[in-house]
Amino acid sequence: NAKASQAGQTALMLAVSHGRIDMVKGLLACGADVNIQDDEGSTALMCASEHGHVEIVKLLLAQPGCNGHLEDNDGSTALSIALEAGHKDIAVLLYAHVNFAKAQSPGTPRLGRKTSPGPTHRSSFD
Repeated sequence: NAKASQAGQTALMLAVSHGRIDMVKGLLACGADVNIQDDEGSTALMCASEHGHVEIVKLLLAQPGCNGHLEDNDGSTALSIALEAGHKDIAVLLYAHVNFAKAQSPGTPRLGRKTSPGPTHRSSFD
């Protein structure tokens, strides 16, 4: 999680930017923080989204606590960066992740929650 002296990028960000999936897996296994932001506010997820590394985006999104809502210094998110770079496949993944995370946050009804039918829910066929 240490930042480099140039622009404050982490080893994870550098591995992501260069598409080094094995290095990314190793860093994640060692507990690299996917949400650390560099001097420009970019995250590893933003780097992967910009460079079109779909498999790396999937790895990052699978990390507990991966925050797709973070914004860089220009107010861009990983989703807006992917769209701007023309990576629609990544944009779809990010959109699904952000909306799933939103639906799972406290105070929001959970997807697929079932309620047991009470006396007022019984049909006239009973």
